[in-house]
Amino acid sequence: MLVPGAPLGHSVPGAPLGHSVPGAPHVYIVATGGTIAMQLDPEQGGALPALNGMGLIAAIPKIEHIAQLSVSEFSNIPSEHMTPEFWIRLAAHLLSIIKMEPVDGIVITHGTDTMEETAFFLDLTITGAVPIVLTGAQRPASAPDADGPGNLRDAIRIAADPQSRGRGVMIAMHGEIHTARAATKASTEELDAFDSRGGTDLGYVENGEIHFTNEALPRRHLPLPEHLPRVDIIPMYAGADDAALQAALARGSVGLVIEGVGAGNVNQALFGAIRGALRQGIAVVISTRVPHGLVRPLYVYSGGGVSLRNAGAIMAGDLTPQKARVLLMLALAARKTGAALRELFEDNSA
Repeated sequence: MLVPGAPLGHSVPGAPLGHSVPGAPHVYIVATGGTIAMQLDPEQGGALPALNGMGLIAAIPKIEHIAQLSVSEFSNIPSEHMTPEFWIRLAAHLLSIIKMEPVDGIVITHGTDTMEETAFFLDLTITGAVPIVLTGAQRPASAPDADGPGNLRDAIRIAADPQSRGRGVMIAMHGEIHTARAATKASTEELDAFDSRGGTDLGYVENGEIHFTNEALPRRHLPLPEHLPRVDIIPMYAGADDAALQAALARGSVGLVIEGVGAGNVNQALFGAIRGALRQGIAVVISTRVPHGLVRPLYVYSGGGVSLRNAGAIMAGDLTPQKARVLLMLALAARKTGAALRELFEDNSA
């Protein structure tokens, strides 16, 4: 039987691991689901949620020599089923662990498809030095060459390492360490699934050793709200009109993230709709569909970055549309407006 939060090898009857090394760091595993916890169902022809947190740990030999582990079975869902409400509950759960438990690090097992959004939300809302590491898998646990056990082992090592303290929320996959802000999923199936925007990872794991090769950028912090306002992402593409934008407003959006092209540009039809939204008091942030580079006001034509910023839109800097949405939701929940709102996105010093 799984006892949430119980140290492995001690108070969990039948726990697969032996006693931890005395004095070993205490790492809390919070299982939320994802491919790492799935097994192939031959009858249905695909993978489904199957393993709990204890099952994930059982697949890692001699893990008790790295850290004393506790497991919390928070959920077992694919990351496509994550919602803003889920982020709030997960953040509150982590804060309760940090407050009530003598914990040296936290590892969250999570599906890879929306992992970067969850990681960034947690990085924005959880303060303190305790390292939080998200990890997952590209192959289900039933695959003969499953990558989940290795990724989880690395994540535990990172969370247990004293040099991880103060670096914020991280993603660990395929031996690479990424900051929550820079991490983005870059491959649908390759084991090396994540890249860091800007091309520079935070560090790596090699032969069980943690190597940090770069410093994490200063972090922004916003209060954890009870609810998040609706913010939608509106794509720009050749021939786009205002249909998606108007539909978002009709459904109650109070903020919009525009997935522009290039350094943050749109066509005339979308530009007109954006100006109309701004006149209604809707916050508009301009990001880009381009994988690398910053969003900056470069062009003065109608719909170019200069005209968008002059109309009142905010440039997202290095944030992807998904992460710009996370930050905008939290900022609006904290009642950020005007210069204070713009500074959250356009001040790259923090």
